[in-house]
Amino acid sequence: MSTNFLYKSYPILRETVPHVELGNWPTPLEPLPGISAQPLLLVKRDDLSHPLYGGNKVRKLELILADVKRKGFREIITAGGLGSHHILAVAALGRELGLRTTGLFFCQPVNEHVLNNLLLEVEFGTEMHFVRDYPGMALQYLRFYLARRFNPRRKTYLLMPGGSNALSTLGYIGAVLEIQQQLREQGLPDPAAIFVAAGTGGTAAGLLAGIALAGMDTTLHAVRVVHPSLLGRRKIVGLARKSLKLLARKGVDIGDAASRLDERLLLEEGYLGEGYGFGTAAAQEAISRFREKAGIILEGCYTGKAAAACLDYCAARKGDARPVVFVHTASSTHREREVTATERDLPPDFRWCFAGSPCRRSCTLKGWNRSFCEMASRDNWRC
Repeated sequence: MSTNFLYKSYPILRETVPHVELGNWPTPLEPLPGISAQPLLLVKRDDLSHPLYGGNKVRKLELILADVKRKGFREIITAGGLGSHHILAVAALGRELGLRTTGLFFCQPVNEHVLNNLLLEVEFGTEMHFVRDYPGMALQYLRFYLARRFNPRRKTYLLMPGGSNALSTLGYIGAVLEIQQQLREQGLPDPAAIFVAAGTGGTAAGLLAGIALAGMDTTLHAVRVVHPSLLGRRKIVGLARKSLKLLARKGVDIGDAASRLDERLLLEEGYLGEGYGFGTAAAQEAISRFREKAGIILEGCYTGKAAAACLDYCAARKGDARPVVFVHTASSTHREREVTATERDLPPDFRWCFAGSPCRRSCTLKGWNRSFCEMASRDNWRC
């Protein structure tokens, strides 16, 4: 039977914070012997959180989709990069609850991983719109909101990229409580460090709030995988504080947890590389090591970069007896799914992705790095 540790630890939330049961909790906390010099490196297998589509989004969506249903919405509009796991998870899990998903997709480097995710969007029934860049995304959010606001058949819930807000962040407070209990069952102390990829910052904020709430002497290493203008310390700490305040309003005694957030966070700045979605040599090395030593599949946009930071940390602290936890946030379960959709099933605006050439449409993201939507070499991406 699935056990949600947030509600187990704080039973009052069952009455004050609705959620739908989606995930298989607890997810495994497994040792990773032989991957690093750190003898107590463990991986939190949130990649296995749901049999259809796992990853970190499931903990968030248990709360978000409950809010969608409670408010009587029938459709969700959300956004992400071309290979967005967030949009995929919303489409896959929302469909189980009878919800439609409209996805707004902006550019990122295209590789096999992105191409496969685009085809999965077709299979999960996503209504797909290519918006090119962040200004295009904002305009399309406004357009769809105005077009559907007064249509009772298309009541629409607007969800920002990544689904990161105070409500959804509670999911990863529960994850920390889950990790702490699993470590105790294994006879291990609280970890010296927890590593996680940070894009919109919601997962990192939840882990940070959970660490502070649980009174753990643990540092959260949030490995930034987006441009600095999109994510900084202030955003993560601010979201963590909002989630704690939400818990307090819902009847949970948070003590002085909010005052300990800053001291528990380290934002890792050195693993992004050229930009969001672009691979790095360090990430590729980490991907290869996890696959060869443990049979665990990472990807180059998020988890490979976070794993690279984790391995560097472990190499520098060989004598530390306390465990280190790497949170695996990408879905693994969908990899077994046979994809039957083809590029011809995609809307025309997306077919350039399969042509092996850049989009060649005006895009503000091109000023940040090389052409943001250029076709990445598949040989450089393999995992």
